[in-house]
Amino acid sequence: MASRAVYNDTKIRVKASKLKPRTRYTIEVTDLSTGTSTTFSENSRKGTFTKTVKLKTTGVVRTVIRDSKGVIVKDNYTVSTAEIDCCIAKLVHDAINCTCKCNKCVEDLKRAQTIHLLLQSAKHEAQVLGAGELANAKVLKAKELCTEVCACGC
Repeated sequence: MASRAVYNDTKIRVKASKLKPRTRYTIEVTDLSTGTSTTFSENSRKGTFTKTVKLKTTGVVRTVIRDSKGVIVKDNYTVSTAEIDCCIAKLVHDAINCTCKCNKCVEDLKRAQTIHLLLQSAKHEAQVLGAGELANAKVLKAKELCTEVCACGC
């Protein structure tokens, strides 16, 4: 199973395979950062389905697929990155275009690097280790570092 944020993190695309053919499943998608969630049902055709649902996400997203008896069939985590990617891009842009006469412009670049590393670590913990809460803590820390502060103090 794979789920990922699409359309600037305003929707989630859920793809599942290796399911029982012609069976109805309940899918719950939850953003761990905000607590918002959506639930829908989908029939598997030939043991697979793909569904895109509207859900604005801002961090780690948990997707759970349950069978008709409520038993968890598949469970995974993914990380929505649009908001943080935008922050990283802005910090790098500001560092490159910095006109300070001091070395403080490097601080924006270091902050962007730290945020990027936190985001990569969160993705690994969510997708590989299945540690949603740990990944969410890193995403929240990355967002905290995403402040628009001019390194020059302007």
